This record gives sequence, structure tokens and C-alpha cells, in this order.
Amino acid sequence: MKQTVLKLSALTLFVVASVMAFINGGHAQQQPQGEKPVEQVRKNIQVLKGLPDSQLIPVMQFMSASLGVNCAFCHVNAGGDKWEFEKDDKPTKGTARRMIQMQFDINKNNKDIVGGGVTCYTCHKGQSEPRGTPQLPLTPPAMGGGPGGPGGPGGPRPAEQLPTVDQVLDKYVQAIGGKAAYEKLNSRMMKGVQIVGGGVEIPVETYQAAPNKLVSIMTTPRQGVIMSGYNGTVGWSKNARGQRELSGAQLEQMRRAADFYGDIKPKEIFPNLRVAGRSKIGDRDVFVLTSRLSDDRTERLFFDAQTGLLLRIVGITQTLLARIPEQTDFEDYRDVDGVKVPFTIRQSFIDPRNDWTRKYTEVKHNVAVDEAKFNPPPPAPAPK
Repeated sequence: MKQTVLKLSALTLFVVASVMAFINGGHAQQQPQGEKPVEQVRKNIQVLKGLPDSQLIPVMQFMSASLGVNCAFCHVNAGGDKWEFEKDDKPTKGTARRMIQMQFDINKNNKDIVGGGVTCYTCHKGQSEPRGTPQLPLTPPAMGGGPGGPGGPGGPRPAEQLPTVDQVLDKYVQAIGGKAAYEKLNSRMMKGVQIVGGGVEIPVETYQAAPNKLVSIMTTPRQGVIMSGYNGTVGWSKNARGQRELSGAQLEQMRRAADFYGDIKPKEIFPNLRVAGRSKIGDRDVFVLTSRLSDDRTERLFFDAQTGLLLRIVGITQTLLARIPEQTDFEDYRDVDGVKVPFTIRQSFIDPRNDWTRKYTEVKHNVAVDEAKFNPPPPAPAPK
């Protein structure tokens, strides 16, 4: 299961919302209202009691990535896709439970741990057996100056001058074309492909209309046509398994995605923004803003310090066991009718099998779009 993530603009929100809503079964990171804890849904849950059921798969994927193993390391496979997850036949499952409880105890009794506490990855770092000794040869640490000198031990560190939130966002809005250019637009059509595991390319079309309507249509080789949309009131998705209305966190995500002018009012998309500091993406200097969307969800936005463009968003969801990350990268910005649009968007998850890349080949603005496209398709007639 992949994780959904809130994005900055109508374009980026929509890309992720439209893909996640139906390709991945419509699961969201945020706990839907009234969702049951995992022990009420699954069998033989012992140490993860209280975890929302929708977070179980991301947590399992986090553990798998942290140890560099797959499900069969702890769980019983009865052949093919048949799993008997409730069984305790493998000793590694008991060890995993003890390690999870150990992690809980460490974090409970050491609330001042930097970075929000220890996780499986803290010690394992992709290995089933954690390393207890340094790997030689070691690189000596950089001292950064003599004792007492700038940057040296005991020496003063020069204060870094960082821009304000408004300065970063104003530069971003100007970088993508400015408010006046955006307000000249009233619709958008985008065509391209979604590249998934194994290099499979799925044709995709998306349509948006101001102020708050959108629809995406994907033609997959196995599932046929997959659709998702929002008509200003109702969010919906449809695939070969059926059609349904979106609700809860998914509906809220679609509602944000449908805001056609979201790019030029980022503070409405991301509350409580603050400047976290400076970083790098490749050879590009970036300013990092953070937004706390909820008690268990934060977003880190990376803006190019020179151009002002948004290069990356890292979303972090706090679960009972660990902070689950996902990352979206924006590349190949091109000018379309005076507004810059990223023609390549890459999504990365804790389980790399879920990664995907969307590449657009055609983007047009102010095109005529049939309003009926945004409405849920009428139900199929009952068989006679």
C-alpha cells in the first residue's frame, strides 16, 4: 500500500491524489474518522495495539526497509499470494515483537532524544543484524577551524541569515509566473504517462477547471480505465472493482487538489509554516519550510535558493512505531502560457516497489472542458 501525501498546489496535489485514490486502493496516511485500531481488524496483534489499521502496512514496510528483508523474514507464506500473518511459527517474529517493545520503552523513558526517538532504522540501517563496531577505515571528522576560531571547538558560529516565510513564498510565486499570470488562467489539460515498476508506462490525462474542479483518467494494462475526480462538491473514484465517493482525509485531499489557484496562495494549503533552515538537493542550495498539518503529519518544502522554484516535498507521518516518510520531487519546469509547470514528478516511498514517475508531454491552459467530465459517472444499468 502506498501512502498519500498533501502537496503544495492544485497541480501537485492533484497528481498525487488522483494516482493514490485508485491505483493504491484509496488508503490515506491520516486515520479516517471512526477507523478501528488494528487489533480489532487483524488477528494476533500483540505489541502494536492502538495502531490505526490503515497504518499497519506502512509500518510493516518501514520495518522491512530498516532491516533489508521481506515479509517472509517473519511471516508464514503458504504459497504464492497466500499469507498466514497471524501465525507465530518463525522465531524472528517473536524477536521483532521484543525489539518493538524495546523501542517503545527507550522512547518512553527518554523523551528528550533528538529526532523524535529511536526506530528500527536507528540501529539496523538496512541490515538484518545491526553493526556494533565502526567499519574501518574511518574518515577523520572535519574540525572546521582551530580551537576558539570560527566554527572550531569552543569558537563562535556566525549567525546564518535566512529569509522569512513570506520572502520564500513570494519568490516562489514570482518564479512560477506571478499572481497576475495565474489569474489569467481558467482551465488546464495535461497529457503524459505514469511510469511504474518495471518501466511500465500508463497513459494519463488530467483536466482542471477554476475554481475547484478536476478529473484524471488513466488507462492501465491490467485494470483498464481508472478515473478519479472532484466536481466542486463530490470527490469520487472509479475502476474495474467499482465506483465510490471519497470521504474523510481523501476527500479533503481532493478538495485541496481542486483549488485551481492553490499555487498562488500556499499559506492556505500549508498552515503554520516556518523556516527550518538551509539544505542542499544535489548541487542546488535550498531553503526548507515546514508545516504541521496535524498532530501526526508534517511537510518539509524545499525551495531552490536561486530560482525560487519548489524542488521537493518530504511528508512525514508519525505512527505508533516510527515516522514514515515519502518524498515528491519536481523537475523539468517549463513555461506554459506564462506559468511554469513541472513536467516530471517523482514519488518515492518507504517501499521502492511503490515508487512512480509521472512525465507530461503536453500541457495546455484555457481549453474548453466539458463540465460533465468532473461529475461521478452514472451507475451502470442493472442487468436484465
